[in-house]
Amino acid sequence: MSKRSQVTVFIIVAVILVAVGGVALFTVKGNSKPNDDKFFSQANIKPDLNNIKTGILQCRDDSIKLSLDKIGIQGGYFDKPAKSLDIEWAFIPYYYSEGSYLMPARTKIQTELGKAVDKSFVDCINKLKFDSYAITHGTSKTTATINRNLVLFKIDMPLTIKKEDNTMVLEMSDAPAEKDSALFDILDVADYITNSHKNDSEMICVTCVANMAEERDLYVNTFDLVDNSILVVISENHTSSEPYSFEFLNKYVVNENTDVILSPVPGAPVAE
Repeated sequence: MSKRSQVTVFIIVAVILVAVGGVALFTVKGNSKPNDDKFFSQANIKPDLNNIKTGILQCRDDSIKLSLDKIGIQGGYFDKPAKSLDIEWAFIPYYYSEGSYLMPARTKIQTELGKAVDKSFVDCINKLKFDSYAITHGTSKTTATINRNLVLFKIDMPLTIKKEDNTMVLEMSDAPAEKDSALFDILDVADYITNSHKNDSEMICVTCVANMAEERDLYVNTFDLVDNSILVVISENHTSSEPYSFEFLNKYVVNENTDVILSPVPGAPVAE
């Protein structure tokens, strides 16, 4: 066999192992009858079962991406906070409002992210359709952990697959996932911007923000709104093929001015 043929074979084998490994993550438990294992291990059933498992894992991955996007647009929230601005299809929270500091703690954002995944994942599972198979589920409880450079997700929800009188229970907790993300660094910058008002409510150190953004490969843009508020958008484009944005609002007392200005490029010179 030529070296090129050997490499091709190795690649094919690797792809197969990855695919099998993905669907094999689940632990099967709670079968209602002794014959269920035998039924679902039949050669003609296994391809269908693997397709179902693949569909479930795709729901997991899609839900994670959608939830991270939603949490970004809504400044770390799934449920609407007391102080926010409605934009019809979403809302943007206030992190600072005329002397009040409202930025949620990182643990709160993790909880909100878990809620978002729960909602999106259940919606996706409910749309899965496979001929002659019924899929039901219990209550979803997702734990999200925001680490530097990635977010870890563990969905805790049993899924029941039924065909005829045979059932199989899959545990989503056996299929955790991680997603490359700059959310940890984004929250660091958001926290600095918000808490800098404690030193001077009329001033933000733009150079400091620009340096933080450059160190973390982030972009910080600000936009003046008509109600004496500033929209802060922290974004990045290095953890995935699509840009990611995180948004929040700061509201100031009438006639109060700040030095926050548009800084489109990390580390770019900023006019004082």
